[in-house]
Amino acid sequence: MPGARILRWGLIALSVVLLVRMAVVGFPQIEEGFAQLLSRSGWLIVAAVLVEALWTFTLANVYRSSLIAFGGHIERSRAVTISMGAFSLSRILPGGGAAGSVFAAREMIRLGNPAPITVASMLVSWWVSMITLALIVGSGTATGVAGGSVGLAHLAGPATVAGVLIVLGGLVIGAAHYPRMRERIAIGLSRAGARLGVVAGPERWEKLADAGLPVRRLLPLVGWASLSWLADATALWLMFAGFGITLHPAVLLVGYGLANLINALPEVTPGWLGVMETALAAAYAGLGVPSGVAVVAVLSYRLISYWLPVAAGLAPGLRMLRSRPRAETVEALRLEAVA
Repeated sequence: MPGARILRWGLIALSVVLLVRMAVVGFPQIEEGFAQLLSRSGWLIVAAVLVEALWTFTLANVYRSSLIAFGGHIERSRAVTISMGAFSLSRILPGGGAAGSVFAAREMIRLGNPAPITVASMLVSWWVSMITLALIVGSGTATGVAGGSVGLAHLAGPATVAGVLIVLGGLVIGAAHYPRMRERIAIGLSRAGARLGVVAGPERWEKLADAGLPVRRLLPLVGWASLSWLADATALWLMFAGFGITLHPAVLLVGYGLANLINALPEVTPGWLGVMETALAAAYAGLGVPSGVAVVAVLSYRLISYWLPVAAGLAPGLRMLRSRPRAETVEALRLEAVA
């Protein structure tokens, strides 16, 4: 849509302007930071790249553990390939993360996983991951408040996001216990799936709701989601350390959380490109990091956390884009990315 396209490019342009402005103001700090990086901190960048490689592995296991919790199956190596391909597609296709998720779902269905189980597992993995992030950020912030490194107001963001997600999840789970509400939810999911090409009637969704999902089966998902967020945040910490800034863990999590909690919103730009960089740099500048160092550290971090994974997953992503599911092995025959 023209309006969405204008908004997308407008946000990217505004982000570039703000980042350039911060870089110009902090240019002496940038020179000093690069001098330290080249002289004695280059190994920290290598460490950050290795940690991001670990993050790629943990992210794949987030999706895998959620699918297994619902009774699905997928090999760990196959989960890594699908996750990397979906990540790349979500950054280059219109629709962002939603488009990448559609192609990942298609691949899981091609492996013999029922469509309702696949889609439900992906929705739950997102829900649990965002709550986990909010709780991690909230815990770190609370520790920082107690120690005086951050203000009490910084608890508002993670508390609000966690509260909203928990309430929404509780409403869905509660409604599923009432036959009439469960039927309406099943019809809604069936119609939503049909728009994405997922062919599964309401009765299939109702059967899934009747089966239930014990909380203990989600514990591996919580563990992998926690490792994923902590690995990514550690890479960001290492990048700042490489430029001479040692962030207090509470400050790291506050800035990281303020920016990454926007993932709970529908993406305006793929992977929040432009917006995420500006939000991270502005958050850390507001927390006392010199603006110039905040800009170069964040841009360097996004290079290894965004662009390198996109490049690494491009080949499997293109294979997923070209592949067509076979009728005898899938239940969803018309999965396509939303334009």
